[in-house]
Amino acid sequence: MPSLITSITSKTITRKTITRTSLAALFASCVAVSFTASALPAAPLKDVLSLKEACQQIAIEDQLPEAEVSAFLLDCVNDQLTEMGYERIASLD
Repeated sequence: MPSLITSITSKTITRKTITRTSLAALFASCVAVSFTASALPAAPLKDVLSLKEACQQIAIEDQLPEAEVSAFLLDCVNDQLTEMGYERIASLD
């Protein structure tokens, strides 16, 4: 009979895997953006909000200290916006 700790650890790992896989699928679906020599376009608000939500889930699962969450969210969202061909944002407010 598996122990409670093994069961909880297994569920946590599965949840992290599902979240990260979902996040990767979201990013992959948006990769088909053409790049030009001009300034990058601003991302639609719905995409920014979706990325923020996914990054918040990662922060929660990774149990980041509260003091680090805001910086992590902005970096996480901006990294993905850059990969998707959008301009970076200055804040998530």
